[in-house]
Parts: sequence; structure tokens; C-alpha cells
Amino acid sequence: MSDTAAELRLRIDVNDPTNQPLAESSRFAVRAEELGFAGVGMPDHPHTGRDVFVRLALAAQRTERVTLFPSVANPVSRNTRMLATLAATLGELAPGRARLVIGSGQNAVEYVGRPGATVSEMREAAEAIRRTLATELSSEPSVPVYINASSPGMLEAGGASADGVYAMVGVDPEVAAVAVGHVQAGARAAGREEERIPVALGLPVFMADSPDHAYESAAEYALSNVLRRSRVFSRVLRERMPLLADVSTVSKLSSAQVRQLVDAMVASGTPGEAATRALAFAEETKSRHFIARVQFAGEDPLRAIEAFSEALRAVGGEGVLGAGN
Repeated sequence: MSDTAAELRLRIDVNDPTNQPLAESSRFAVRAEELGFAGVGMPDHPHTGRDVFVRLALAAQRTERVTLFPSVANPVSRNTRMLATLAATLGELAPGRARLVIGSGQNAVEYVGRPGATVSEMREAAEAIRRTLATELSSEPSVPVYINASSPGMLEAGGASADGVYAMVGVDPEVAAVAVGHVQAGARAAGREEERIPVALGLPVFMADSPDHAYESAAEYALSNVLRRSRVFSRVLRERMPLLADVSTVSKLSSAQVRQLVDAMVASGTPGEAATRALAFAEETKSRHFIARVQFAGEDPLRAIEAFSEALRAVGGEGVLGAGN
């Protein structure tokens, strides 16, 4: 790793995949803070019987530094005024470290039996939430509103209407550049300064004790993103790998093709290899904010972020993450 990368201070948030009883539901956030990660996102999965904003409120009381956010909420299962109120409440509990991230919706939307939000509905929702926060529920510091996006239309909606964008587009620099270009195009069309719209890049991290095992564990996830044709990742990869047009299962890919696909979508390998790839991606994209999904085959989620943190410090130096232990 270059001296430049070793000196970087990256903002790396991590998504919490756990579903512990409420009394223990903040363990992941507390450990992430101890390890030096900058933020923690929690899933909006009401079918589990546990509300994400209750979990975030509990984590706010048990942490001091990490930014907390739903990963992700939506304007369908909760309307925009309720989302603004919930964001303001989290902002009061965790001043300066609350973020609202909204998307079209998946699990939560399915739970209430309604379709996900369209691009135009997402744009209107972001504008409405930001307006409500600024005029009716104003507080200092304000709570930024991000749109979670992977398609050209949703990325442009984020650039046009949100405070920032959480782009889930893989770890290929070309794909990331295309995605950021869409965000900037949306900002320009709305008369906004494109360079002032921050983009947090999703960082899928799949680790295992061996590189082969890591590729195997990530293959289905990588292919599923190709099969979703509206996504920027799918469009770029299909142009690069025309054979993907007829592929619907991993079994139809050669080992070399699986590696090519996984390398474009995921930072994979042993913990050291995955960390090295993540930092190389940061250098190539010049990005400084990432929201990581971290998995370690055969290990629980806390051990996964511990291993990733240890590896980042080993290959990138102490400047990569914040202070941790």
C-alpha cells in the first residue's frame, strides 16, 4: 500500500446485520465504535419484530462517537412527516451524529404489502423531509438526508434532492465513476453545485480463511446484482462481459469469470486481502466515505468487523480508521 493510502483517514461505516433482543441490540454499534469505525447503519426489517428507530435510539444512548442511521428506511411504510420526526428525535439523542438514509424500500415495504417508491416519489420524499426538518423541526446540528441508490434514475434523484447519496454499485472504479456521474448530473439539472453532494460508496466485504472460499461465498451476491438490470453495476458489467446476458446461475460461469465478476462487486479474500482491495478501491476512486457490509465465512458479525478492522490497520496503518481498541 502506498504512503498516500497509509496517511488517509477514511470514513468507514459498517452495517449491523444482527437481530439481538433489544437489551443486547447495541452490542454491534458499541463494538464498531471501539474498533474505530465512523458510523453504524441498522436495517429496517419490521418483520423481525424490532423497530429500527428504537434500536437506533438505544444505540445512541450507549455510544458516544459513531454516526447512527437506518440502512435503509423508506417513505412508503412510514410517511415523510413521520420520517422527519424520527430523524429529529435521533438527532436530539445523538447530536451531530444522526443521519437519515431512505430508499425505495424492500423488506419493510413488502411487510406492509405496498410497492416500493418510484424515482419521482423518492425525490419528492427527500425534498419534503428536508423541508420539514428545516422549517418545522429545526435543530442544530441538522440531520442530513441521504438517498440510497443503485440505478441511474435514483442516483440522479439523490443528486437533485438529497443532502447526500449512498451508492451501492460495487467496487469497480469504472462503475463507481459512472454512478458519481449520475449523481452530479442530477445535481446540475436541479441547479445545485455538484461537488457539494457527498457520495458514500457501498463497500461489500466478503472474507474467508482462503481466497477460494471467499470467492465462493461472494459469487451469488455478485451475480444477483448483475441480474438486476436497472442497476449501474449490471449495465457496465454486461457491456464488459457480454456472456452475462445469458447467465442466470453461478454454475454457468467458469472460475475465471466468477473471479472477474466478484472482483468488480466485492472486496473479497482473506481479511488482509479484502482490506488491501478496499484501500486500493479508495485510492482509485478518490473516495473517502464508505458504508461496508462485512461478512467473514463461519464467523459471527462482531468477529467479522474485528477481523476487518485488524486487517485495515495492518495493511493501511493507523491513519485509515479512527482511534480504536
